[in-house]
Amino acid sequence: MRKANLANNHDWFEEDMDWYKKFLGRMLGAKRVVKYDDKLEILESLVIRLCALWEAFVEDELIDCLNIDCCSKYREELQLELPEHPTKDLCEAILVGPGYLDFKSVGDIRSRAGKILPDDVNPFKLIRSATAKRIDELYVMRNFLSHYSGKSRRALMKMYQNPPWELKNFRQPGDFLIAYNGKRLIQYIGALLDASEQMRGII
Repeated sequence: MRKANLANNHDWFEEDMDWYKKFLGRMLGAKRVVKYDDKLEILESLVIRLCALWEAFVEDELIDCLNIDCCSKYREELQLELPEHPTKDLCEAILVGPGYLDFKSVGDIRSRAGKILPDDVNPFKLIRSATAKRIDELYVMRNFLSHYSGKSRRALMKMYQNPPWELKNFRQPGDFLIAYNGKRLIQYIGALLDASEQMRGII
């Protein structure tokens, strides 16, 4: 029977984020091998990749926390007869089913987690507001890069106009992220690492 191990979730996610920070440094430092336009493409691809890794981590964390809690709150929410000690596989089937979870923001994650997890096994409530804001900005860029809709472009422009960026003109995400030698994307990776570290508070 598979049982939850929250520490493992955090370990592999943080290792991935550390690898991407090092990769970013190598890629941006490659002056001759990787051309400027290629760097812009890589940076924009990284936004989508980082969001995908975050969502996989969040899904694993939700399933494992549900497993640890033995579904007490979720049992009440759905008014289902569930075993007292469900397997991790059963928790995944209950929560995800044949599909996958899709998240719009950290607030969306918190809302969903709050409906199924008691406070003492809900790591998402430990994510600080400043950290959540950075992750949400990464999602705004991801949304624009995923479908280039007018709505997603307006949301990205609004993000650029807000503090701390306060930009007046629209920029493609690659142009925005390559500024200051990629420091902005490093900050976003740092926010994902911070979220994981903050969430460890329930372990």
